[in-house]
Amino acid sequence: MRRLRYVLLGALAAAVVAVVVVAGFGSRGHSSTAASLPRGQVLAAAANIEPQSLLFGAPVHVTIDAVVDRRQLDPSRVHLDANWTPYQPVAPLIRATTDVGPYTRLHWALDLHCTIVDCVPQAGSIARQTFQPTTVRYSGHAKNGSVPDPVAITWPQISAVSRLDPIDIERRAVIGRIGPAGQIRAILPPWRVSTSNLAPVTYSIAPGTLFWSALAVALVLVLAAAFLLRPLLPGFDWVPRRRQLTRLERAVVAVERARGGAAAEERKALELLAAELRKTGSGGLAWTATELAWSPTDPPAEKTGALTESVRSELAGRTNGHRG
Repeated sequence: MRRLRYVLLGALAAAVVAVVVVAGFGSRGHSSTAASLPRGQVLAAAANIEPQSLLFGAPVHVTIDAVVDRRQLDPSRVHLDANWTPYQPVAPLIRATTDVGPYTRLHWALDLHCTIVDCVPQAGSIARQTFQPTTVRYSGHAKNGSVPDPVAITWPQISAVSRLDPIDIERRAVIGRIGPAGQIRAILPPWRVSTSNLAPVTYSIAPGTLFWSALAVALVLVLAAAFLLRPLLPGFDWVPRRRQLTRLERAVVAVERARGGAAAEERKALELLAAELRKTGSGGLAWTATELAWSPTDPPAEKTGALTESVRSELAGRTNGHRG
């Protein structure tokens, strides 16, 4: 029973992997126009052009699909011969390939538009154009030694409709006499354009990125200005600071911490206190601290406490450890 569970789990995992692989391969390109070629053929093609009726200036989208039998032909040697005059490509021709079994699908895509006078329609009229036939050919011989026949594509006629109204073009400014001077009322130009097919707005830099970048630059500039103006800025004297203990005060704290502990540490602390008291001119208290430090027995706790209280009482009448 346990082995069956593992088998089912493995089968489920294999199914998930298969779905992911199929989805990945399926999203790599467009679906093929043909799963295979007719018997005896090694090269076939199909094409589409749209729209066939358009307003002047709108792009024309052209797609060409070819299927190649890789067992006989090398897909890299399949070429496209096309002439789109008088239209011009908006961008370079895009070529993509997809392998399906023993076949390869070649896909060409191109956008065309009118940029010269030859394809401009007169006001209120239609300019009709028919592109020259396009050829999909193979350079060289197939593996069986034959020369594949090229595939010719004949294009339907496309019609570019003028955006101008002849009546609008005939309009002129109207001059009317009002009083001693004349007043001219101008008529708006007849140019028209549709905004329904405009491409989405694009940015060289995303607005969010630009905002945070500008904010970071502004912060850097503020910090740089603060650094340059540091000598002119007020200090931080108004900020309360913690007073540092003097050497004598630290010696008193050391005696209080060592009192009642190890005798050797307490004697060292008392000797340090005696040395600091001598430096400040308190000879009597210094002598008492020395006697306690060198007493034959452990320094009595009550005498040590009395000494530190006397020292603190004297410090209370001083300022920063010096006599006031």
